[in-house]
Amino acid sequence: MAQRHSGFHWMLIGSVAMGVIADYLFYGKEFGISYPLFVIGLYLLFIWQARERIQLTFSRDQAFAWSLTVPIFLLALTFFLYDNAFFQWINFMMVPFLLVAQTMLLAKRHQKSWFSFGFFGEMIETVLIYTVKYTSIPFVLLREWVKNRVDRTKYGVAMKVLAGLGISVPLLVVVLSLLSQADGVFGHFLAEIPRRVFDWGSAEAIFRLFLIGFAALLTFGYLYAILGPRLQTAALPLQDQPEEKKIAWDGIILVTILTIINVVYVAFTVIQISYLFGGAEAVLPDNMTYAEYAKKGFNELVTVTIINFILLVSFMHLVSRAQRVIYKIVQALLSLLTVCTSFMLVSAYYRLSLYEEAYGYTHTRLLAHAFMIFLFILFVIAFLKIWRNNFSLLKVYGVAGIAAYVLLNYINVDAVIAKKNIQRYEETGRIDVAYLTSLSLDAIPVIMTLKEDPAVADKIKYLLQERAEELKEDRGWQSFHLAKHVAKSYLE
Repeated sequence: MAQRHSGFHWMLIGSVAMGVIADYLFYGKEFGISYPLFVIGLYLLFIWQARERIQLTFSRDQAFAWSLTVPIFLLALTFFLYDNAFFQWINFMMVPFLLVAQTMLLAKRHQKSWFSFGFFGEMIETVLIYTVKYTSIPFVLLREWVKNRVDRTKYGVAMKVLAGLGISVPLLVVVLSLLSQADGVFGHFLAEIPRRVFDWGSAEAIFRLFLIGFAALLTFGYLYAILGPRLQTAALPLQDQPEEKKIAWDGIILVTILTIINVVYVAFTVIQISYLFGGAEAVLPDNMTYAEYAKKGFNELVTVTIINFILLVSFMHLVSRAQRVIYKIVQALLSLLTVCTSFMLVSAYYRLSLYEEAYGYTHTRLLAHAFMIFLFILFVIAFLKIWRNNFSLLKVYGVAGIAAYVLLNYINVDAVIAKKNIQRYEETGRIDVAYLTSLSLDAIPVIMTLKEDPAVADKIKYLLQERAEELKEDRGWQSFHLAKHVAKSYLE
């Protein structure tokens, strides 16, 4: 056992160092420049250990794995550049997720393609099973280190003493608890012992040491899981089984379903074009204004669009290519479904824009716009896939999803919301100052353009006063980020 784990002492030392660095950068501090610095530290530790145990290459089959470095660093850098708590919460989980995917690909500790659901299962297995399993190895290494440096007799005695302490502690806890309840005076003196022996400072130090050890164990466990040896289990012999056939629906069934759906969607699209974009108010239903017609139905349209996307991807997978004529008809009907759904997306986008003009711009509404644009891109990719079957849909969707999310992080959502609301204020004279000042510090430079407006300047100054005081607090260089620095210069 010890021989199998030999040579991993430096991995353990590096993991402990990362635990100490994590404590120094994060404990009692807000995220800032500390997050990208910690990610750089993890990269250095991985590359150092990987070069010792595997051959890191820049080959073509590793191109995607290395390219993940770009979104990982860009997302980590948002903790330094921006102050959006919503994206920070997501990025706090997204960066480790992408790091696990990248390191598993580089270490070739996977069997499934990265764009398959099986790879996601392998990630879960590595993190939740193997990482936890291998956190016990540092204790094995420590035991062997002590055993090699201590006399065997003394080592045996020490192990027996530790075993006796391990048995005694839980028994002692039960006995002391019962005795404390039996005698109040004894319980009082027993309760005083921790206060006299430990102060809050020493208790906090112990807690921080525990966190350092916990972080070090998880880091070591994961690195060992992707770089260390794994015990391979012998596969049981299986009888010859027929090759599993791809599930395919009869083409006529698909043609029938798609024809019925498309007839409804074409009619809906014609009505949308004539009423919503053509402004055909003269023939609107009774008791419905054009504004009411335009603003209603956004949620329903987005829901139908998502349903259509699921249908589109499912039918593309289920369609049989055995009958060439039927397959061509299915392709045409799927294309028509894509076009009609795209019109629905445009309609939903336009309706939401009208709603924003009436009621203002918020996080939810702007993110809904972004989601619709992303859905439209997915439909364009699906349309290409219908007629060109020479690329993996999941692979392209994966790359598009990562790229879209990184881009969304860098458009500075709160600043865009503030700018749009101010433009609306200049046009209509209506603005929700309380909501405007509740945006993150990213929006402060835009909000302060209203400081010369006598109608809202005093209210904005009053609402931002508390945030200005918060910015004066010294939170350490680890929590420094650009958005706070810029906002502080505007609020001083």
